[in-house]
Amino acid sequence: MAAGGRMMEKEREKQELLGRASAGEIFQRAPTDKPAFTLAQIKKAIPPHCFQCSVIRSFYYVVYDLVIIASLLYAVLVWIPALPSMQQLGACPLYWVVQGCVMNGIWVIAHECGHHAFSDYLLLDNMVRSSLSSCLALLLF
Repeated sequence: MAAGGRMMEKEREKQELLGRASAGEIFQRAPTDKPAFTLAQIKKAIPPHCFQCSVIRSFYYVVYDLVIIASLLYAVLVWIPALPSMQQLGACPLYWVVQGCVMNGIWVIAHECGHHAFSDYLLLDNMVRSSLSSCLALLLF
């Protein structure tokens, strides 16, 4: 049973007033105060199709990130040596930051596989997580 059934009359009135409050008034609350909404209300506001896993879409993001990683690696191996030495000193750290951001995306995908959010198939999630984590470990060490 939801908490709404056990609410006192004062709490119910307070929530109704908060529901009618303007955006400026809502942002005036202290960060330690309870928010005017519940987790169930947030989940209800998200369309149902957002909770459905798609293997094709999931692998699209893996391939997309891997293509970016390969492209950046190609660029650093071909273009940076052609630069003057002073520009190489600036280009290398820039490459490290950009490549690290993209590899962080790969880590996030592997992490979500551990939460069974990559697909509806547990074995596929575990295989993708193991593969991506192993590749990242090899690249980092």
